[in-house]
Amino acid sequence: MVNRMPEGTTGGADPAPTVFAIASRHRESDVVTSFVLRPADGSRLPPFIAGQHLTLFAELPGRGRHKRNYTVSAAPNGESYRISVKREAAGTVSRWLHDEASVGTKVGVGAPAGDFVLPVDSARPVVLVSAGVGLTPMVAMLEEVARSHAPRRIHFVHGSRDGGAHAFAGEVRALAKQADAQVTVFYSQPRSQDVAGRDHDVAGRVTVDWLAGHTPLDEAEYFLCGPLPFLRDMASGLAARGVPRERLHCEFFGAVDDLFEPDAAAAGPSATSAAATVDARHARASAGFTREELGAALLDSAADAVVASDAAGDIVLWNAGAERIFGFTEDEALGRSLDIIIPEPFRARHWEGYRETVASGVSRYGAGDMLAVPGLRKDGARISLEFTIVLVKDAAGTVSGMVASLRDVTARFEEMKALRKAVRERTDA
Repeated sequence: MVNRMPEGTTGGADPAPTVFAIASRHRESDVVTSFVLRPADGSRLPPFIAGQHLTLFAELPGRGRHKRNYTVSAAPNGESYRISVKREAAGTVSRWLHDEASVGTKVGVGAPAGDFVLPVDSARPVVLVSAGVGLTPMVAMLEEVARSHAPRRIHFVHGSRDGGAHAFAGEVRALAKQADAQVTVFYSQPRSQDVAGRDHDVAGRVTVDWLAGHTPLDEAEYFLCGPLPFLRDMASGLAARGVPRERLHCEFFGAVDDLFEPDAAAAGPSATSAAATVDARHARASAGFTREELGAALLDSAADAVVASDAAGDIVLWNAGAERIFGFTEDEALGRSLDIIIPEPFRARHWEGYRETVASGVSRYGAGDMLAVPGLRKDGARISLEFTIVLVKDAAGTVSGMVASLRDVTARFEEMKALRKAVRERTDA
């Protein structure tokens, strides 16, 4: 599973990665391949916890340095990491890994981190609910339980399109047997060769109604991972049925555009009323338009720039408006530091405020207040900008990124400057 993090340079915010080599690669499904990574110098790995993710740095020939976060899809073994990557048609790094990287290819790796891990001091049953390649942290957790022989009740619930897209099918069944865990697999579009009772258990999608009827809502810890629409449905539905926030654990997976969905369900809603508010907002879509269609129309517009960046300040979304205003194409901007649009004299002040906002989780400009700042185009020209920002937070409430809507007001600024000059000249005369 990949957390949408930046590609490219990191502006010095990342610690120096350790050099790893791809030791082996294994096809897990039609679209997912696993890569086993070992330290190039043969050293042992630092300890980590099943469910955490690592940061991978790849030097792509002719395309520079790129960065991605991938969940470690196997339990700790002290010798190697395994990441399992879905090949995305528009994914720069995923396509490179699938199509060009081979055994022996060197990559940089940052130590695993993250809090999407099983609770240590809890005897509650655990329900692992995933869709698509979102099962990767769940596989690592299941393996950890199987190895430790911990007396923990586990129900592994996974949804896939069909048997061709279903990764780790045999591995999960074998681990579940060792861990005395229950497995339920859903295929939304089973093929003629997909056999019910062998390849999958239920034809259709994972639903909250099914979870309510087959898992212990009143006591279980729920771990949710998959595309944001899936997370939104699962988290809001479980919350509406009384599962409290502290027993809902979510890991975001999906396209960057999904970050613009403003509902809080994916972060683990804290009460039924919050879920009801989200559902009511969705129900108000009118004239045949969905929220997704409206959001896509806004993002595709060239009127204003929409730029999203991660917690380190690297660009993860760049729309047509950003390309028009700043001159950088999407390929040129993605993964680069926000420094590419900030004039050098203003960068120190910008990063001071940026880091403070990430640390505090509070922004002065997130409630409609406009900030006027100078900007920098690709051709070196200075422009005047007005913008507002929205903070993106994870399930724990930590800032994981920011989304800015920016407008070029250079013409208006120059007009005002000329008007003030004319007024001064008339006054002096």
